[in-house]
Amino acid sequence: MDHGRGELRKTIFHHRAAAAAGYTFLFTVFALTTLSAIAAALATISSSADQTPQAGADALRARYLALSGLNLWTPETTGTFTLGVDAITIGQLGPDSGGVYAVTSTGTVRAGTSSQTSATVTARRGGSGSTITFDDDIDAFKTPVVGKTTNSGSAVQVYGKDVDNAPATLTTAEWTSLFAQNASRYAGGWVRLGGGAAETTGAVWYTGDKGSCQAGACALGTGFRAYFGFAFSGYDTHAQSKTYGDGFTFAVITAANDPATAAGGPAAATGGEYLGYAGPGPSGKGIAPPKMAVEIDTYPNRGSGDPKSTNSRRDASNANHVAVVYWGDTATSYDDNVHGAGTDPVNPSLAKGGYYEKAATSGGPQWLEDGEEHSLRLELLRTSASGGGSYTLKVWIDPEGVGKSDVSLDYTAQTPQVVSAVSLDATNHAGLDAVRFGFTEATSSAVTQDVAVHGFSLRFRE
Repeated sequence: MDHGRGELRKTIFHHRAAAAAGYTFLFTVFALTTLSAIAAALATISSSADQTPQAGADALRARYLALSGLNLWTPETTGTFTLGVDAITIGQLGPDSGGVYAVTSTGTVRAGTSSQTSATVTARRGGSGSTITFDDDIDAFKTPVVGKTTNSGSAVQVYGKDVDNAPATLTTAEWTSLFAQNASRYAGGWVRLGGGAAETTGAVWYTGDKGSCQAGACALGTGFRAYFGFAFSGYDTHAQSKTYGDGFTFAVITAANDPATAAGGPAAATGGEYLGYAGPGPSGKGIAPPKMAVEIDTYPNRGSGDPKSTNSRRDASNANHVAVVYWGDTATSYDDNVHGAGTDPVNPSLAKGGYYEKAATSGGPQWLEDGEEHSLRLELLRTSASGGGSYTLKVWIDPEGVGKSDVSLDYTAQTPQVVSAVSLDATNHAGLDAVRFGFTEATSSAVTQDVAVHGFSLRFRE
């Protein structure tokens, strides 16, 4: 029976992949046709308005065609595309040792006629050098000294490709054993969150110099795409999801206001519901805004009282959930991951699209606490405008379509479960010109968690 199911899955995946490829080709042709029509309309308008000769209008039209081809380029989209009497020819050289392609796009108007007009544009696209991964860069992910409780040293542990020195919270034998158990499973390196201990709070940030990043401060530009796998070792069948907790975040924070030692959490004692993202943390400054995160929250905190008190996150139900959070009232950092808190931006609540939950099946484990491998894809699109900027976050949990882990292109095979769009004022927008990224986590006094994050990749948009 299991073999039959496996073959069925392979068959379904094969057909899905073939369909996706066909849809991509059709979309490309449709997009090229549409853009060609727009270019023709713009050229016509320009010609009519300015009384330019036909040659000038054709030259403008050819340039728009060339730009259209450049924007639609992928390593698999090359050749000549004929659009009536016009054409677009896309060529490429490479990739070079860094994975970069030299792309050439030529737009041709009235191809093959005596009045043929062409325009060519070139650009460099792709490049593994700007993709940050655990496989290549795990040693650049560092854990700041955080926490005010005895177990916070277990909050975050980074396992590279070699057996490094054991942290103070583990014996050499324990560290070596954990490395050996996961060396093949997470061959490219992995990050352990929670460490199976209660009362933890911690963070891990990228501190490298790859691409546009210097010591972990990275130019955000027009956004990024990211992907990672994760697995909670705890198998939670509690009806209210209270056997394990509390969860973790993938966070993007201002490099201008936050050092590489930034971490949230309570000022003292325990506070798992802050997920290491909210709260003043050991420095008293916490993780300062502007910032944003995707939280993977596995412990319900449905109360709506003082955010400094326990059980005050306004969770929609007892179910595991994934949500976007920004920050709350600037007078306190304790409400930074309270759903519905804040003004411009507002942390999404269940009704706002930036919050997604999935109830456990009857008698089964909680959605994400089932001991199985899960994955998350995140895309951020950032645009600048007069007086500030706009940010659109899209999140897919357990994507299955073609290109799910390809961070060089937008993912279009499936609809995201989480979408959040906000506008930031000029000050906060500028504050995100340079950012840090990484993970935060926390556990409360009565629960523990052990999460493996692996297969990470992130690429800033070009």
